[in-house]
Amino acid sequence: NNPDSWCVWFDIKGGITSALANRAKDLQQLRVIVLFVIVSMSMLMSRQPLLLHVKGFPMTSIAFRRIFNARQVHDSDSSKLVGGCLRATSTINSLHDGKASLYDVSKAFKGCLPCVVVGRDRQSRSFRDGSPLIFSGAVAYTVGSMKYDSGIPQGALVAVAVAPKGSSKTKAPKGKRSNKGFAVEHVSTSALDLDKRNVIGSQMIGFGTYNPESMYRVRILLHETSDPTMFKSVQQIFSSEDPDCEATAMKAILKSNIRDAIQTRLALGLPRDDTNTFRLINGEGDSLSGLAVDILGSKLAVVMSSAAWCEYNKDLILQVLSDELAVMFRDNIELVWRTTSSRLVQDGYDKHATSFDDAVHDDKRFITATESNVNYKVYPWSGQKTGFYCDQRDNRQTIARLCRGKRVLDLCCYNGGFVLNAAKGGALSCVGVDSSQDAVDAAIENAAMNGFTGDHISFVRNDITDFMKTAYADGERFDVIILDPPKLAPSRSGLNQASRKYHALNRDAMKLIDEEKGGLLMTCTCSGAMTQKDGGLFFLQTVKSASLASKRQISLLSKAGAASCHTQNPAASPAGMYLTA
Repeated sequence: NNPDSWCVWFDIKGGITSALANRAKDLQQLRVIVLFVIVSMSMLMSRQPLLLHVKGFPMTSIAFRRIFNARQVHDSDSSKLVGGCLRATSTINSLHDGKASLYDVSKAFKGCLPCVVVGRDRQSRSFRDGSPLIFSGAVAYTVGSMKYDSGIPQGALVAVAVAPKGSSKTKAPKGKRSNKGFAVEHVSTSALDLDKRNVIGSQMIGFGTYNPESMYRVRILLHETSDPTMFKSVQQIFSSEDPDCEATAMKAILKSNIRDAIQTRLALGLPRDDTNTFRLINGEGDSLSGLAVDILGSKLAVVMSSAAWCEYNKDLILQVLSDELAVMFRDNIELVWRTTSSRLVQDGYDKHATSFDDAVHDDKRFITATESNVNYKVYPWSGQKTGFYCDQRDNRQTIARLCRGKRVLDLCCYNGGFVLNAAKGGALSCVGVDSSQDAVDAAIENAAMNGFTGDHISFVRNDITDFMKTAYADGERFDVIILDPPKLAPSRSGLNQASRKYHALNRDAMKLIDEEKGGLLMTCTCSGAMTQKDGGLFFLQTVKSASLASKRQISLLSKAGAASCHTQNPAASPAGMYLTA
């Protein structure tokens, strides 16, 4: 229903099943290119259907060639498609006739914008192709501005450029790297320094925020290949007479990215009558690295900040978000700002560490959130993170479809999401277990609010390991078990220890599955390190090992991740993937 966007559904097993574009007459040739891009992307990813949101601006031929060159297609039928796509690109007018060099940038921007230069080598290829995070080791040097000539401060907006062809490769400084990454050389904007750097021929690729205290040296918020129209608009802001061009540009970038995020959720049918709670902004997936926003009950937006640049731009983010949400919901939406203290400290923002724990633990205010016609009391001012885990929405619906007449056990049940959906789906009995009394109390409240009472649904406060051992000894068995523990591997360094814990939990859970008829186990990990290792095979092998220890045979029926509103940036994949179910 949105005239500015269109989507394509591609299934690698069955071929292209449908391609719908309400502006197909105007974008006929562009559609062919986008279809080819999807084919190329599917070759780089797992053999699963891809559902993509294609934004409403045309892709330049230069951006297409970069994607095409990323992987050669050898299949004969695909080669015919490639030829057609290459011919089609010649008919599309590029929005970017020439590449702006660093020298041109310094001249046109009148010295008001500092710049970060990455080397033109293999290490920086991902950043040139759209990856939003630039690590310190990939930065060749930084160039100051009139305002920041001696060094670029934390949170400053910067231009990102690639060194000219033939320049020396990026080399990591010698010595041990700190938590902040490698030290980066800074040069002034004087003609002498710029001439030494041979900046003529360097290529502008985007705008982002700088952080000298973090291993993520730049978080790109606007990339030339992703949004060339907005890219040119920001360039024009810096070449204008605006005395506060940095703030104007940041506001324009935020507005553009938030509007894109809203359009993506509308394309997904969110919000809708049965669901008014969802993820609106998902960090890198919506070109706003370090920022997450959840909509709760279509009445409140919880903003979760985990990057220094968000803290420096807090007021501006809240202002733009409030304006855009008022248009989306035709009403004023209350905003709540929350922070992730560990992430902010990791990002070098520790100046006000005492104020990070912003949850008011005795605040009993709540919002009624609805997901798939199930109501929840959500405590955004005092609950975990944003107060509700909407990333499991699709997986909860899967459980609802599979539980009619079944005995269901939900381990680490939190506020009862899986139990309530199982009960809605007609489960014979449901048991939820969690070690937190607050979680158990919330689950009991939610069950009552949805009319699920009686002996067939219950919640228990207990350590899940102790519960499973006792239940096994008592001869209790279940037909469906959900195992959704908290993050056990916060980083790669903790993978081995976490895998042993996952192994033990899955082993004990499999023992509780009915031995005669068998049953279903939905086992989850929300640890990015576990999900990403070996392309997801590491977690699968851990579960397989647990089945051998429990002497049970298993079959993999499906593999899922976070709900579709938790968007991912393909250029950064699999870095943004964390949930496996």
